Amino acid sequence: YANGGSLRDHLQSKQKDGFYKILWIDLIRIAKEITSGLAHLHDKNIVHRDLHSMNILINNNVALITDFGISKHLDGITNGAASSRAILAYVEPQQCAQSEEKVDEINKKSDIYSLGVLFWELTSGVPPFHNLHSENIAFKIASGVRENIIDNTPLGYAKLIESCWSADPNQRPFLNKVLDELNRLSTETTVEFIINRINSSNKNILANSNISVDEVFSKNMPTSTISEFSERRNIGKAGKKCN
Repeated sequence: YANGGSLRDHLQSKQKDGFYKILWIDLIRIAKEITSGLAHLHDKNIVHRDLHSMNILINNNVALITDFGISKHLDGITNGAASSRAILAYVEPQQCAQSEEKVDEINKKSDIYSLGVLFWELTSGVPPFHNLHSENIAFKIASGVRENIIDNTPLGYAKLIESCWSADPNQRPFLNKVLDELNRLSTETTVEFIINRINSSNKNILANSNISVDEVFSKNMPTSTISEFSERRNIGKAGKKCN
């Protein structure tokens, strides 16, 4: 049990009157806690393989990484059937482009990509690509498209996000470098809040359905997995052959 719910719950609680607002010191603290937790796993040669904001829990105001159902020990021990259960919007482009049979070919840099997406979500307050269907998410990621950096994001933090979600795994930083940069940003950045306006498409959904913004995001969460996408893609290919 986590008394603060998931990270996604926590970020949604900061949305009011069409705006998301978070203290910079809180954002950096959460980013460092997630990074430190991931570093602990990587130090033990474990890749999580399924990092997203529903797998980060807030307990006593501390962010904790959970759900190791498909984690993988790089020495060969794997929990769960396959990393194809991972959530598409947080998955590196290599996994979106590969067939399901090759989806296990991941390493620590795969987690770094997901970490970068989480860093972006801390600034936006909403899940990545939350307004897109899973097929569009996969093709966008595989073709190099990323979410837009939120306007008032400090430059150093924006560069960190972009380096973490680089299409080239070799360009993604190691976690010790990520922590060093977060520590630097926590002392050198003077911004007080990060504020993001919830986009108009979500407002239209809200007006048409009379449901809350929270309900919009909970019903449009990017929860499609790689295996589900691969299955639909294979069905589509089979259909084309029949024609």
